Amino acid sequence: MQSDIEEHKYFLTCIRLHALHLLKITDYKYLNTIKCSLTEEEVEAYELDTPGCLRVTPTNFILDCACAKDTPYNHKAFTVFAEDFLDKINNHGWYSLQTIPEQYCNFDIIYGAFKAHFSYIKSRYNDFIVAPSKNLVKAREGMKARLQKSSHTAWKVQLLKLHLDAMAEHTSLQKHLPLVKHLGTQGISSDESEDEVRRMINYPHVYPRWRSQKLAMLMWEVDLVIVEFLSVAIGKHKRAGTQLQNCPHSDKFNDAAAAPPGLPVNCYDATWLSSLHPHSKKLLRVQEKEYNFDTGENEPTGMLTLEDLQQHLG
Repeated sequence: MQSDIEEHKYFLTCIRLHALHLLKITDYKYLNTIKCSLTEEEVEAYELDTPGCLRVTPTNFILDCACAKDTPYNHKAFTVFAEDFLDKINNHGWYSLQTIPEQYCNFDIIYGAFKAHFSYIKSRYNDFIVAPSKNLVKAREGMKARLQKSSHTAWKVQLLKLHLDAMAEHTSLQKHLPLVKHLGTQGISSDESEDEVRRMINYPHVYPRWRSQKLAMLMWEVDLVIVEFLSVAIGKHKRAGTQLQNCPHSDKFNDAAAAPPGLPVNCYDATWLSSLHPHSKKLLRVQEKEYNFDTGENEPTGMLTLEDLQQHLG
């Protein structure tokens, strides 16, 4: 009984060695160095017996690991394997280190053994080719997302500078420069959807939920000034930089937009403010005094410092 088990193990070892021989590799971890799958066009050409289609032979032994074992092509590959294995042990004395029992030396047994072994080859194909390619796709997608985020952040900084430059040239808005500087990109990043190629603001706007109506009206006024600021005057050179298009507003809001801390209370939406957890509201450091949107008085006192944050977190 033990002898039968050892003989069967040796037979299966020979099946594996012969597969590696025909594939011209020393281990299945090197499957990624050979052709071991067919394209849809190659499969179709083979099944239609198109002249010049791929032919599997002992010297050009290719498995289609991307497809099931019962495809016409893989059936032919298993047949070629079984015929070549028989030829090598019967006519060339291969695998004679031990005697392969007579019951294993027939086409059907060899064909079935290699067909079963093909499942293992496919598992190695998935490990060394399919899985790494999926990880590569994920890595590329992650890199693309990071690059897009970086580009988007740079665009938001540019857009903030554009707001400040336009306000500096507009007498009625100069008094609000400290407020908009304090808002930073958080004050404008959620309400404008940018086209990264044409650098245009595409409306309808999506506004940050935290922003009060009065603050929103101020920012809308700034938007209009920017359009004027960037307009091309007749007989003058076009101003370099972003070109914006002003379109109707909407009632859409971004609930996830982060609010800048340290603003006067009337810069925040009252309903949104009342919905905050007490701890979150404390960290926001809302100024109880109101900002005067007519004169620009009672400007923000500053962002939350690390010392303040540590004190709040206790």
